[in-house]
Amino acid sequence: MTLLANAMKALDSLREQAKGSKDTALKENISNLYDNLLDLKAAVIRVEEENSELRRALAQQAERPPEPQPREVGNAIYYFVGDKGPYCQPCYDVNHRLALLSPQAEYAGGRGRKCEACKTVFFETVGSPARLQFGGRGGPDDWMR
Repeated sequence: MTLLANAMKALDSLREQAKGSKDTALKENISNLYDNLLDLKAAVIRVEEENSELRRALAQQAERPPEPQPREVGNAIYYFVGDKGPYCQPCYDVNHRLALLSPQAEYAGGRGRKCEACKTVFFETVGSPARLQFGGRGGPDDWMR
């Protein structure tokens, strides 16, 4: 802005010197130069305002946490934010809340992770039916006797 201010001062000085002149072409050129300089000043102000708005938008964007991205792990789909995760998909989809899942553990239905917020278990590998355990003394048909 100081460059424009210096140009405006120089043009003001030139206009003062030309006031006593009878040269109409000189006065017209100075007038046109004034108009062009004022247009340039208005354009610079618009660019500075736009630049300021863009800086504000960038600052707001930097404050906002990044959006989680879905990633398939085995038979389950989890959300990850960069390398951090996995996060519970239903908790984020319904409540817009990132709930970190437990470490992988062995469950009756296979290996998976549990969300402590919504209590959902996500199976990454499905276990075989032979792994299922039944209560009581006998096998699965013992209850019929």
